[in-house]
Amino acid sequence: MVKKLIISGCSYGVVYSEIKDDLKNIFGVDEVVNLSQPGASPDRQIRVVIEWIAQNGKPDMVIMPVSHYNRFDLPIAEKFDPLHNLHWNASWQADLSGRGNISKKFDKETLKSFLKAGAILHEAEHTTHDYLFVKLITFQSYLEVNKIRHLIFDTGNYYEKLWMKYLSIDDEANSGYQPGMKKRDLIENCKGIYKLLSFCSNVWMYQQLTDETKKKYIPWGEATSLPYPLDDNSQATIHHQKEMVLKLIKHLKKEGAVYG
Repeated sequence: MVKKLIISGCSYGVVYSEIKDDLKNIFGVDEVVNLSQPGASPDRQIRVVIEWIAQNGKPDMVIMPVSHYNRFDLPIAEKFDPLHNLHWNASWQADLSGRGNISKKFDKETLKSFLKAGAILHEAEHTTHDYLFVKLITFQSYLEVNKIRHLIFDTGNYYEKLWMKYLSIDDEANSGYQPGMKKRDLIENCKGIYKLLSFCSNVWMYQQLTDETKKKYIPWGEATSLPYPLDDNSQATIHHQKEMVLKLIKHLKKEGAVYG
């Protein structure tokens, strides 16, 4: 039986296609299938794995480098996709100009108004983290029940520096948990989700570089080097070169982050 490894990420995951042979050796699989797409939401990452399994059967392993929490899909694509149906990747701050594959029956000005209203309604972004936590807990449970090895970790949300201070606000009881966010404990204690709230892979890879290398580091797919130094948000949104991604994967395996 052919052992397959499925990768489901956003643009941070596309580079994994360049290290397929290394991944085969590291995880003892015969084939690597990369389903990553630029701009993919966590919804899209999870949905495409489940649809792939429905069409092809269970893989031996799944890698999910978790995308940005505030992305989502809308059913407005012009054409059906064999894995994604009519889902079109978006965010409340999405720029529709120049974006193809939107059905002509949807007026772009109406869509812009919808996204603008959504951005206002989701000004309290903490609730969007809540959605992500529930989805990850559910998806991890699905993989565990079906005995599929998995590696789930954060790429660019950088909870430790960017979000934990907000997710800990409780003005009334001073509990250290935003009301309705005790499920943080389930995320932190889940052995099948690697340190989501304290480890950001993009930042970890950047911090492995020497100061001299940081000054001339060119991200994957780009032509110019990064500015130096970088703030926390910028460190969390780097598209890393394949050498750094391979170093990350070896680190995570050594750390026992692969579950199942």
